[in-house]
Amino acid sequence: DTASQGITGIILTKMDSSAKGGGALSACAEVAAPIKFVGIGEKVDAFEEFNPTKFVSKMLGMGDLESLVKKTEEVFGKDSQKEQMDAMMKGKFSLKDFRAQIEGMKKMGPLKKVLEMLPLGGMGVEIPEEQLNMSEEKINKFIYAMDSMTKKELEQPDLINATRITRIAKGSGTTPENVKALITYYNTTKKMMKHFGKNKRNLGGLMRKMKLKP
Repeated sequence: DTASQGITGIILTKMDSSAKGGGALSACAEVAAPIKFVGIGEKVDAFEEFNPTKFVSKMLGMGDLESLVKKTEEVFGKDSQKEQMDAMMKGKFSLKDFRAQIEGMKKMGPLKKVLEMLPLGGMGVEIPEEQLNMSEEKINKFIYAMDSMTKKELEQPDLINATRITRIAKGSGTTPENVKALITYYNTTKKMMKHFGKNKRNLGGLMRKMKLKP
Protein backbone atom coordinates (compact mmCIF):
# COMPACT_ATOMS: atom_id res chain seq x y z
CA ASP A 1 0.00 0.00 0.00
CA THR A 2 1.00 3.68 -0.26
CA ALA A 3 1.75 3.98 3.46
CA SER A 4 4.28 1.15 3.42
CA GLN A 5 5.90 2.66 0.32
CA GLY A 6 6.15 6.08 1.94
CA ILE A 7 3.79 7.82 -0.51
CA THR A 8 1.99 10.58 1.40
CA GLY A 9 0.88 12.74 -1.52
CA ILE A 10 1.08 13.29 -5.27
CA ILE A 11 2.04 16.26 -7.47
CA LEU A 12 0.41 16.29 -10.92
CA THR A 13 2.30 17.94 -13.79
CA LYS A 14 1.78 18.53 -17.52
CA MET A 15 -1.99 18.74 -17.12
CA ASP A 16 -2.71 20.04 -20.64
CA SER A 17 -5.83 18.04 -21.51
CA SER A 18 -8.95 16.59 -19.89
CA ALA A 19 -7.89 13.09 -21.01
CA LYS A 20 -4.66 13.37 -19.04
CA GLY A 21 -6.58 14.84 -16.11
CA GLY A 22 -9.00 11.94 -15.97
CA GLY A 23 -6.22 9.39 -16.27
CA ALA A 24 -4.23 11.05 -13.52
CA LEU A 25 -7.21 11.08 -11.16
CA SER A 26 -7.84 7.39 -11.83
CA ALA A 27 -4.20 6.57 -11.09
CA CYS A 28 -4.29 8.51 -7.82
CA ALA A 29 -7.47 6.72 -6.79
CA GLU A 30 -5.88 3.36 -7.61
CA VAL A 31 -2.94 3.94 -5.24
CA ALA A 32 -5.15 5.69 -2.67
CA ALA A 33 -2.84 8.70 -2.38
CA PRO A 34 -4.10 12.30 -2.12
CA ILE A 35 -3.16 14.93 -4.69
CA LYS A 36 -1.30 17.78 -2.99
CA PHE A 37 -0.22 20.11 -5.79
CA VAL A 38 -0.83 20.67 -9.53
CA GLY A 39 1.72 22.02 -11.99
CA ILE A 40 0.51 25.16 -13.79
CA GLY A 41 3.54 26.02 -15.93
CA GLU A 42 6.98 25.01 -17.13
CA LYS A 43 9.07 26.63 -14.38
CA VAL A 44 10.11 24.67 -11.28
CA ASP A 45 8.06 26.90 -8.98
CA ALA A 46 4.92 26.84 -11.15
CA PHE A 47 2.70 24.90 -8.76
CA GLU A 48 -0.53 25.59 -6.95
CA GLU A 49 -2.32 23.77 -4.15
CA PHE A 50 -4.75 21.16 -5.49
CA ASN A 51 -8.38 22.28 -5.36
CA PRO A 52 -10.76 19.43 -6.37
CA THR A 53 -13.64 21.73 -7.34
CA LYS A 54 -11.52 24.00 -9.54
CA PHE A 55 -9.69 21.06 -11.09
CA VAL A 56 -12.84 19.18 -12.13
CA SER A 57 -14.51 22.41 -13.28
CA LYS A 58 -11.64 23.12 -15.70
CA MET A 59 -11.65 19.51 -16.91
CA LEU A 60 -15.34 19.82 -17.82
CA GLY A 61 -14.81 23.09 -19.69
CA MET A 62 -16.49 25.14 -16.96
CA GLY A 63 -13.44 27.33 -16.36
CA ASP A 64 -11.91 28.75 -13.21
CA LEU A 65 -13.36 32.24 -12.89
CA GLU A 66 -12.07 32.76 -9.36
CA SER A 67 -8.46 32.51 -10.51
CA LEU A 68 -9.21 34.53 -13.67
CA VAL A 69 -10.66 37.42 -11.64
CA LYS A 70 -7.65 37.37 -9.33
CA LYS A 71 -5.16 37.46 -12.21
CA THR A 72 -7.14 40.16 -14.04
CA GLU A 73 -7.20 42.39 -10.96
CA GLU A 74 -3.46 41.91 -10.46
CA VAL A 75 -2.63 42.94 -14.04
CA PHE A 76 -5.29 45.46 -15.07
CA GLY A 77 -6.55 46.75 -11.73
CA LYS A 78 -10.01 46.15 -10.32
CA ASP A 79 -11.53 49.46 -11.47
CA SER A 80 -10.74 48.88 -15.15
CA GLN A 81 -12.37 45.44 -15.45
CA LYS A 82 -15.89 46.64 -16.30
CA GLU A 83 -14.74 48.94 -19.11
CA GLN A 84 -12.43 46.32 -20.63
CA MET A 85 -15.03 43.57 -20.40
CA ASP A 86 -17.69 45.74 -22.08
CA ALA A 87 -15.38 46.55 -25.00
CA MET A 88 -14.30 42.95 -25.51
CA MET A 89 -17.79 41.47 -25.26
CA LYS A 90 -19.21 43.98 -27.75
CA GLY A 91 -16.39 43.21 -30.17
CA LYS A 92 -15.77 46.92 -30.69
CA PHE A 93 -12.14 46.98 -29.65
CA SER A 94 -9.50 48.07 -32.16
CA LEU A 95 -6.00 46.77 -32.79
CA LYS A 96 -4.81 49.45 -30.37
CA ASP A 97 -7.01 47.94 -27.66
CA PHE A 98 -6.00 44.47 -28.77
CA ARG A 99 -2.33 45.33 -28.30
CA ALA A 100 -3.01 46.44 -24.73
CA GLN A 101 -4.91 43.19 -24.11
CA ILE A 102 -2.00 41.11 -25.43
CA GLU A 103 0.46 42.99 -23.21
CA GLY A 104 -1.79 42.28 -20.23
CA MET A 105 -2.23 38.64 -21.17
CA LYS A 106 1.55 38.22 -21.31
CA LYS A 107 1.72 39.33 -17.69
CA MET A 108 -1.04 36.89 -16.72
CA GLY A 109 0.87 33.88 -18.01
CA PRO A 110 0.63 31.53 -21.03
CA LEU A 111 -2.42 32.32 -23.18
CA LYS A 112 -3.59 28.71 -23.08
CA LYS A 113 -3.67 28.75 -19.28
CA VAL A 114 -5.61 32.02 -19.20
CA LEU A 115 -8.23 30.81 -21.70
CA GLU A 116 -8.63 27.57 -19.75
CA MET A 117 -10.06 29.70 -16.93
CA LEU A 118 -13.00 30.77 -19.11
CA PRO A 119 -16.13 28.54 -19.24
CA LEU A 120 -15.75 28.05 -22.99
CA GLY A 121 -17.17 24.53 -22.96
CA GLY A 122 -20.43 25.74 -21.50
CA MET A 123 -20.77 28.58 -23.99
CA GLY A 124 -20.37 26.65 -27.22
CA VAL A 125 -17.07 28.33 -28.08
CA GLU A 126 -14.23 26.44 -29.72
CA ILE A 127 -10.81 28.05 -30.01
CA PRO A 128 -8.36 26.79 -32.66
CA GLU A 129 -5.47 24.81 -31.15
CA GLU A 130 -2.88 27.06 -32.84
CA GLN A 131 -4.44 30.05 -31.11
CA LEU A 132 -4.27 28.33 -27.72
CA ASN A 133 -0.64 27.37 -28.13
CA MET A 134 0.69 30.73 -29.28
CA SER A 135 4.31 31.18 -28.22
CA GLU A 136 5.72 34.28 -26.56
CA GLU A 137 7.96 34.75 -29.61
CA LYS A 138 4.93 34.91 -31.90
CA ILE A 139 3.15 37.33 -29.57
CA ASN A 140 6.21 39.59 -29.61
CA LYS A 141 6.25 39.55 -33.43
CA PHE A 142 2.59 40.60 -33.40
CA ILE A 143 3.48 43.50 -31.10
CA TYR A 144 6.35 44.54 -33.40
CA ALA A 145 3.93 44.56 -36.33
CA MET A 146 1.38 46.68 -34.47
CA ASP A 147 4.12 49.10 -33.44
CA SER A 148 4.83 49.63 -37.15
CA MET A 149 1.23 50.55 -37.95
CA THR A 150 -0.13 54.08 -38.18
CA LYS A 151 -2.59 55.35 -35.61
CA LYS A 152 -5.35 55.14 -38.21
CA GLU A 153 -4.51 51.50 -39.02
CA LEU A 154 -4.60 50.57 -35.35
CA GLU A 155 -8.00 52.21 -34.95
CA GLN A 156 -9.40 50.95 -38.27
CA PRO A 157 -7.88 47.51 -39.05
CA ASP A 158 -10.11 47.13 -42.11
CA LEU A 159 -7.85 49.65 -43.87
CA ILE A 160 -4.94 47.22 -43.85
CA ASN A 161 -4.61 45.91 -47.42
CA ALA A 162 -1.82 44.02 -49.21
CA THR A 163 0.28 47.15 -49.78
CA ARG A 164 0.03 48.16 -46.14
CA ILE A 165 0.83 44.61 -45.02
CA THR A 166 4.08 44.70 -47.01
CA ARG A 167 5.02 48.07 -45.50
CA ILE A 168 4.18 46.95 -41.95
CA ALA A 169 6.19 43.74 -42.34
CA LYS A 170 9.22 45.64 -43.62
CA GLY A 171 8.99 48.25 -40.87
CA SER A 172 8.65 45.65 -38.11
CA GLY A 173 11.40 43.36 -39.37
CA THR A 174 8.93 40.49 -39.72
CA THR A 175 7.14 38.97 -42.72
CA PRO A 176 3.86 39.60 -44.56
CA GLU A 177 2.76 36.16 -43.33
CA ASN A 178 3.26 37.32 -39.74
CA VAL A 179 1.15 40.44 -40.32
CA LYS A 180 -1.59 38.36 -41.96
CA ALA A 181 -1.49 35.94 -39.02
CA LEU A 182 -1.90 38.89 -36.66
CA ILE A 183 -4.97 40.14 -38.53
CA THR A 184 -6.45 36.63 -38.55
CA TYR A 185 -5.80 36.22 -34.83
CA TYR A 186 -7.33 39.62 -34.10
CA ASN A 187 -10.44 38.87 -36.16
CA THR A 188 -10.84 35.43 -34.54
CA THR A 189 -10.60 36.94 -31.07
CA LYS A 190 -13.06 39.69 -31.97
CA LYS A 191 -15.51 37.12 -33.36
CA MET A 192 -15.18 34.97 -30.24
CA MET A 193 -15.89 37.93 -27.96
CA LYS A 194 -18.91 38.92 -30.06
CA HIS A 195 -20.19 35.37 -29.59
CA PHE A 196 -19.99 35.89 -25.84
CA GLY A 197 -21.86 39.16 -26.18
CA LYS A 198 -24.69 37.61 -28.21
CA ASN A 199 -25.11 34.78 -25.73
CA LYS A 200 -26.87 37.01 -23.19
CA ARG A 201 -27.79 34.29 -20.72
CA ASN A 202 -24.31 32.84 -20.36
CA LEU A 203 -22.72 36.28 -20.58
CA GLY A 204 -24.78 37.49 -17.66
CA GLY A 205 -23.77 34.50 -15.58
CA LEU A 206 -20.12 34.92 -16.49
CA MET A 207 -20.04 38.59 -15.56
CA ARG A 208 -21.93 38.01 -12.31
CA LYS A 209 -19.33 35.45 -11.34
CA MET A 210 -16.64 38.01 -12.14
CA LYS A 211 -18.54 40.56 -10.00
CA LEU A 212 -19.37 42.75 -13.00
CA LYS A 213 -22.76 43.96 -14.22
CA PRO A 214 -23.71 42.82 -17.75
